[in-house]
Amino acid sequence: MTSPRETTSFSEQKKTNLRKENGMFKKFLTAAFACAVFGTVSLSAFADTDESSAENLQKIEYIHSEIAEKRVNSSLYEEIIANQIVFYSNISNGAVIDYPVNLDLPETVTVTIDKDGKKSKYKLGEPIEEPGKYSLTIMVEGKDLLGADEDEVYYGLFRFWITEPSEESNSDDESSEDEDSEFSESSEDESSDSSGDSGESDYSDSTDTSSDNSGGEDEKPSNPDNNDDEQGTLLPKTDKVTNISQYVTSKKIRVVTDKGAEFFCNIPAGMATTNAVKFELSEDDTAEYKLMKDGEVLSGFEFGRQLTDRGDYTLFVNDGDSSNPAKFSFTILGTGTHGITKYTVPDGCKIEKAEYGKNEIRVNGNSVDIGDEGVYSFEVTCGELKFNESFTLDNTPPEFKVNGLDDEGKAQGGTVFIELLSDDIDTYKIILNDNPAKKSLELTEAGKYKVTVYDKAGNSTSQEFEIIYQMDAMAIVAAVLGGALLIAGGVFFIITRKKFNIR
Repeated sequence: MTSPRETTSFSEQKKTNLRKENGMFKKFLTAAFACAVFGTVSLSAFADTDESSAENLQKIEYIHSEIAEKRVNSSLYEEIIANQIVFYSNISNGAVIDYPVNLDLPETVTVTIDKDGKKSKYKLGEPIEEPGKYSLTIMVEGKDLLGADEDEVYYGLFRFWITEPSEESNSDDESSEDEDSEFSESSEDESSDSSGDSGESDYSDSTDTSSDNSGGEDEKPSNPDNNDDEQGTLLPKTDKVTNISQYVTSKKIRVVTDKGAEFFCNIPAGMATTNAVKFELSEDDTAEYKLMKDGEVLSGFEFGRQLTDRGDYTLFVNDGDSSNPAKFSFTILGTGTHGITKYTVPDGCKIEKAEYGKNEIRVNGNSVDIGDEGVYSFEVTCGELKFNESFTLDNTPPEFKVNGLDDEGKAQGGTVFIELLSDDIDTYKIILNDNPAKKSLELTEAGKYKVTVYDKAGNSTSQEFEIIYQMDAMAIVAAVLGGALLIAGGVFFIITRKKFNIR
């Protein structure tokens, strides 16, 4: 038999085991709760979460929005995304600079940033300082926009390139800390220390002092081959060049081929300009150059001579590989042009101001939308270089009249007169029987004609017609009599021959 003491011990042990089991269950519940709090979920719960997230992602509509830009002053730009959200920057969209970028972005936007093609971290309000090519995707949700749906997200791209600071920019920074001492150290002529203009850059002073012979540090030699020994700021690549790198210097664009040939131009490749274009060659250059205009070789091209005729140009540079020459392309618009719907400058340049007539119009990064006919003006900067571009948009074809034609477009003999009706006609050309003919407003030679008239903006109008010979009455009588005489002579010859044979 079991004693009462043993029974009591067994009962107490059973209670102890039960307490242990309850403690283990509580620990299990605690662990399960901790897993739920810290993100560990069951497979079924995870699947449910994925399905709901996928449904939410499918509902979101991403809409691209161009970032409209307006210049406030020389160092401040107003940017607008989705026509409502405004932010500010110290640079223009698409700029190439060598100093930090500051963006004043509202909290309603979300920003993701790529640096040199890789994702990078960015915190609102922090300056962007490290050199590299940046692309910022700026997003704003529809709930923060008037008239937009909550499941819409509008996004735009803001891009720029921070290059390595040049030696000149470094010297400028140092001069701001200690103007007199740093300026005298960077000077090539110590006699300029007394000028007291240490805060001014070499670019601004070179123009002011070039006319005197003071011999100060800001004086630049007049020889164009010698005043561009500076490296310049590298421009982004463009589809308007092949095997070429471009650098902005203080006075012009320095162009260097991959093989080492070097020349200078007053505009960058890809520029559509209304000004004259001029190339300058280095003294020791031995490359071969060929200039083409509208697909044809331009004969008589010489370095140093200005190009002014409207057209699309490409300069080919053969510096060792004739099968793969370097190419530098640009367009001359002239003061009058036609067919343009957008004016664009190359990457690395920016349109500071645009006007239609006397009214300022909006600039979208490095382009401006062109609308109605009229006068358009632009202030363009490319590094230290500044361009003033202006043209008149004219899409109206010229008018002329060909006098002396019948209803079928033919002239039955006589003379055809071409009457030029428009007052802005620039030139005309005449094709006779598919060959160029001498230019004349009075046409008499028989044949098929095509006359094309051009106005000063490049618009053209063409008309085809034919001049046919027509004999007068006397000519017809003479032809008939001549034919009769020929017939009579033939008959006489036949009769005479027969009589001779009979004998």
